Amino acid sequence: MNRDGVNSDDEGVLDDAVLDGAVGGALLTAPWPVVLVHGTRTSRSQWDLQLPSLRAAGHQVDTPDLPGHGTRRGEPFTLGYAMAAIQEAVLHSHEHSGERVHLVGSSLGGMLAIHAAANLSAVPGALGSLTACGAALQPGPRGARLYGALIRGTDLVPGMRTGLHGHPFTWILGQDGTRAYLRGGRADGSVVAPAFAAVASLDLHEDLRRIDAPVTFLHGRGDHLRAHERSLAAAAPQGRLEVLPYGDHMVNLKMPGRFTADLLRVLARAQREQRVPADGS
Repeated sequence: MNRDGVNSDDEGVLDDAVLDGAVGGALLTAPWPVVLVHGTRTSRSQWDLQLPSLRAAGHQVDTPDLPGHGTRRGEPFTLGYAMAAIQEAVLHSHEHSGERVHLVGSSLGGMLAIHAAANLSAVPGALGSLTACGAALQPGPRGARLYGALIRGTDLVPGMRTGLHGHPFTWILGQDGTRAYLRGGRADGSVVAPAFAAVASLDLHEDLRRIDAPVTFLHGRGDHLRAHERSLAAAAPQGRLEVLPYGDHMVNLKMPGRFTADLLRVLARAQREQRVPADGS
């Protein structure tokens, strides 16, 4: 696999480091904790289909809800509240385990995770890696408004606003993907404008330059949020771009087995590359 995101034939296959925890005969430390950040209008349950495999591989996993979503649907969405949710989850996992933490975000959650990872770089030994899924886009104010309007417009489709009648979601995501997407509830459309205004206010390229850990942009070739994938990956000192030969923006829900295997591979590689004790010694 190369930096340009051209994967070899091993997509969806766990490498030896994942299977036996060894590289060159030397045992790795235990798998680091993982914090998973969900996308717009879903909740922490977006990651339900990844949790069994991540935990079976030895990862402790935290899946915080963003403000305005899931268990926090009564709260307003602000950038400050979102950063607090992500950074507190990472720092709690770091302090609880004594290890570095893998941060993974999807879509809106991926863009927010980039900014959070840049902030967390000021905390020695906390951040192990960043994986941004379906988040290879630097939105501007106008583009964010247009995309937000498009998302809100989906509420005009019967059953899409609340998700109480799951037929449109089942058609898009399948039964298992729909259950995961909706289990934590569907956020109200009012959350969309402030969420996208928040990410439009960020300079993701500058944030990436500040991240002193492995960064991977991981998404399917059919993902529509990949317009700036090369420049964003190049901005990170340890950046990589991996365009998977399958899947679209909802790949973790529509092709969970294959995607989770690739995610585990990315996390194992990042941990090999960051084999420095969490205290920095």
